[in-house]
Amino acid sequence: MNSRNAFVELEEEQDSFPEIFELNIVSGGCHLYGYLLTPDRRIPGPYPTIIMSHGFPGYTTNNDLELAFMRMGCVVIHMNHRGAWGSEGKYLFTNLKHDLIAIAKWAHNAAIADQYNIDINNIFLVGHSMGGQTVLNAAKDLPFIKGVAAMASYDIGAAFRYNMEKDLFLMIETEGQCLKMESASEVYENALINQQELSVLNRFEELLKHNVLLVEAYYDIVAPPDKMLRPLAKKLEEGKGNITYEVIKSNHSFVGQRMRLTRTVGEWMEQTLNNTKKA
Repeated sequence: MNSRNAFVELEEEQDSFPEIFELNIVSGGCHLYGYLLTPDRRIPGPYPTIIMSHGFPGYTTNNDLELAFMRMGCVVIHMNHRGAWGSEGKYLFTNLKHDLIAIAKWAHNAAIADQYNIDINNIFLVGHSMGGQTVLNAAKDLPFIKGVAAMASYDIGAAFRYNMEKDLFLMIETEGQCLKMESASEVYENALINQQELSVLNRFEELLKHNVLLVEAYYDIVAPPDKMLRPLAKKLEEGKGNITYEVIKSNHSFVGQRMRLTRTVGEWMEQTLNNTKKA
């Protein structure tokens, strides 16, 4: 993996094209739809692999990051959660972690790894906003993950702790109209009942076993970092965890700082891999 290639395209040769494959992975009895990117085959494998988790509901796409990671020499997996963007099932916050665990175990399977040249020892989870919450929670139950990166991470537990529940409901009711759900009230009740389990602070000790990157959007008003990201960073630092904390002066979507965000995550992954080789 070479993070300097994030914005460098190799001259294409027919036998070495990067490729995209459609995916259909089952989670909770429902089919999740997405795609997998493989890098230029002149880059030697097996490849570090990144599993992306989208936010709520996923209007802010991370396709630019995914293609950059592919150019760096990574396999990239993009899946849509249950009830989102064509995937089967109902959208519920409690399903998100289980979807991601199912996807990660699929990628870690020896037969799948052989098919796509995945390095099962170097699988990363990367998520934005609600996807940040998802990757942090899923990593707690995936000991084989090399690292987890959460960008402008949301925290449902913090939303209730800091009386932001009205904002959460409004987000579900308005932005969530594209999702498959019985009602906004059902999704909100799912958050209310399971707020402690969904909080990124729940079982934070499990994250001490992982390499963790937290990226703060300094001007974020959707997921205020002083309420949703910094408390986790403080706990991981106090626990002597292997944590990297970066601040980017942008809003929740990093809309004006996407290249810097790409470099931040890519360089962290490259450093994590290099540290492993040295150990």
